[in-house]
Amino acid sequence: MVTFEARGRFQARPEQLWPFLSDTHRLNRAMGLPAITLRPERGSDGVRAIGEYAAGPALLSFLGQIAPIGSRRATDERILRWLPRFIIARWVEHPFEFVTPLHYTVRRDYFWSLLDLFPFREARLGADLIPVSDDITEVRAFAEIVPRNALGGLMTRLVIGPRSCQAVLDQCAVFERHLRGEVPHPFPDLVAETEPERAPPRLPPQVEGVSESGSPGVLAPPTAWDRLADGHVAPDLAERLRDHVLRAPDDEVIKMRPFALADRWATDRHATLVAFLHATTAGLVEMTWDVLCPSCRLSTKSASSLASLGHGSECPFCDVTFEVTNDRQVEVRFTVAPSVRTVSDRRFCVGGPMNLPHIVAQIGVAPNDSAALDVALAPGTYAAVCRKTRKSALIEVSAAAPSDARAIDFTIEEGNVRPLAATVTPGSIRVRINNRDPDPVGFGVDNPGWPEDAATAAIVGTYQEFRDLFGAEILAPGLQLAIQRLTFLFTDLTGSTALYQRIGQARAFRLVQDHFTLLGTAIADHRGAIVKTIGDAIMVAFGSPADAVRGALAMQRAIRALNTDGVVDPRRLLKIGIHAGPCIAVTANEKLDYFGTTINTASRVEHECQGGQIVVTASVREDPEADRAVIESAATIESRRTTLRGLAEPIQIFALTPAD
Repeated sequence: MVTFEARGRFQARPEQLWPFLSDTHRLNRAMGLPAITLRPERGSDGVRAIGEYAAGPALLSFLGQIAPIGSRRATDERILRWLPRFIIARWVEHPFEFVTPLHYTVRRDYFWSLLDLFPFREARLGADLIPVSDDITEVRAFAEIVPRNALGGLMTRLVIGPRSCQAVLDQCAVFERHLRGEVPHPFPDLVAETEPERAPPRLPPQVEGVSESGSPGVLAPPTAWDRLADGHVAPDLAERLRDHVLRAPDDEVIKMRPFALADRWATDRHATLVAFLHATTAGLVEMTWDVLCPSCRLSTKSASSLASLGHGSECPFCDVTFEVTNDRQVEVRFTVAPSVRTVSDRRFCVGGPMNLPHIVAQIGVAPNDSAALDVALAPGTYAAVCRKTRKSALIEVSAAAPSDARAIDFTIEEGNVRPLAATVTPGSIRVRINNRDPDPVGFGVDNPGWPEDAATAAIVGTYQEFRDLFGAEILAPGLQLAIQRLTFLFTDLTGSTALYQRIGQARAFRLVQDHFTLLGTAIADHRGAIVKTIGDAIMVAFGSPADAVRGALAMQRAIRALNTDGVVDPRRLLKIGIHAGPCIAVTANEKLDYFGTTINTASRVEHECQGGQIVVTASVREDPEADRAVIESAATIESRRTTLRGLAEPIQIFALTPAD
């Protein structure tokens, strides 16, 4: 075994460098390493990941190590398409071992090569992030390589070993400059090369958006971007989206996640997703629905419509088959349209830590052996997971735990993790793992929660723009998605039957339609979506209780502008009920709809209203932002317990009467 390392110090904390350094897919590409293919293979000891190198990419990558051709050319698809693609090496890719944000390593065992010419038998690569002071981190990049032959030994000692380690430090220097604001992207070599002053000439309408060379970064039809900015998308956001779609690295415009991008751009999540929806109708991006594996959280299936998702899916790498029953498993994503830009979906690493952000740490443990992890855990609930069987135990991190509760001993026996639960205090925790099984096992400390930056099917369904633009999107027949939490609002008009009798059908109908228009504007302005109308009533879905409360207050303000010709007092006309909780999303009457106790409760709460009031439940006020909106509304608040029709237990409700 030949060992190499390189060290460097950078002005950044480990948690600042970690998202870039542990993004091994982009890091490997920026270093000019070849693209890989990874496939699952079932053996006697379970499923293992088999990696493969093609001849052309591997040759070009090696030339890039000894000649200054640059990482961009070493991974350029326009060059690679002329090189041979037959497989020259295969290896077993062991799961990454890592502790966020301090360390990662991966081992590859090369078991086959063409004519036995591939120069390596085994490679172990990784990086350590060592805090030196509050804002200085020392990065240690290391490589341990077992050559296959004399050529491999020479290549390892003179080229691969030293240059690969130094390349990691060179990239860390770029990360440091990015964190200081000196370069706009942490991987500038991956950004698409577009030169506006040398942009291709405008093509005839029938072929707009396609360059003569077919190169990436082609400008989209200007008219399409103009329509996007002139329509329902703010010009600055439309320009931000345009710049990203045309210039970002290939992998960043494939399966784009709008909420994650909004967080990175510091833009509003709702507005950003709406921009993507309108960009879809303009033909600039394509929308897909991705099913996520409940274990690794990676996409296992993609469909162009909800109806074609089906009921089940499987993850070959996790070796699990699962039913699509949870809304968190279905996420909307967007990919640049082929007519706008030609991109290649290539993988340079699959199992790196940034591909598995819900995993805090993981390690492999040999048969009848022990291992330990030192992890920093914030307050919350974590899972200690045996990867082989996916059985787990709970780790409760609480400030109420004894101050010396800083270590946990877990034992894995017959795939079970014992004890089933442990409580520790926040901070640095030593997790010891004793493997009593005759086979090696992977062990991880996971955050069991789903990512908060996912635009799930449930959230997207609460967007009025989605329902207006994609009204044909329905779930597959019989498919039901369990939604953890949504907020529902019901409205009704006080004395609508008497109103029809007093002023006649025509005038009353016009008044009701005018009231729908006023309410619709307030709903859209507060990120709600009309699920359906029921006579004079409306059922509305909101992504958060706070949006529902603010939307309800806006409705009561808006209804006062209703011209009733003095027949009724508009201030006492509208009744609104709001409740939040879990529900089931289904298809009813060829539209997305919701069912469950939460919806029934919201409907019954509206019946507790007097005209001009808003009644909310305790589940709404449990949300801090919604409670703040209630208090800041200056409405008169009356609290009481009541038993709603159809519910066995009484609930707490709050009747809000907005100030005149």
